Amino acid sequence: MAKAWEVPGLRRRTSFAEAGGRVILTRWREMMSSREGTLLGEDIEELHAMRVSSRRLRAAMDAFAEAFPARSFRAHLREVKAVTDTLGAARDLDVAIERLSALLPEMAPDERPGLEGLIDRYRAERAGETAHIEALFRRLDQEDFAERFERYVRRHTGVAVDKLKPAPPAEG
Repeated sequence: MAKAWEVPGLRRRTSFAEAGGRVILTRWREMMSSREGTLLGEDIEELHAMRVSSRRLRAAMDAFAEAFPARSFRAHLREVKAVTDTLGAARDLDVAIERLSALLPEMAPDERPGLEGLIDRYRAERAGETAHIEALFRRLDQEDFAERFERYVRRHTGVAVDKLKPAPPAEG
């Protein structure tokens, strides 16, 4: 599993709202760091990393919801949930294809056609999920969601952009 980015600037005296802003913005940027790789679709681990990060972001948003106005916060949370759900459908198919494909070499030749047909069907479904992912990010781009989301979090938590420069975790 992808390691979570460290959240910069958390101190004992950090207010609840500021801590929430720092955590949410770090998780947002962590998630978005896998966007290009996810859209390329060449490595299923990019999508996996993005989905894991999106789930971390959702958990952070749930934990710090009280730092935001309820109505406007729910709208932002809905968009993040849409990302998680869209990625989840594709990830489930990636896992199924990978696991079923690993079984093929061990199967008798007369048993393979059924499993190969199922894998082909899942690959076709996965192509459809790729189109959903692309459409989701195209819509978010058209709505300038990334900038609006970051501005919203900063406005309600007091986190300054220049003080929040998270870096990916050090390799292992």
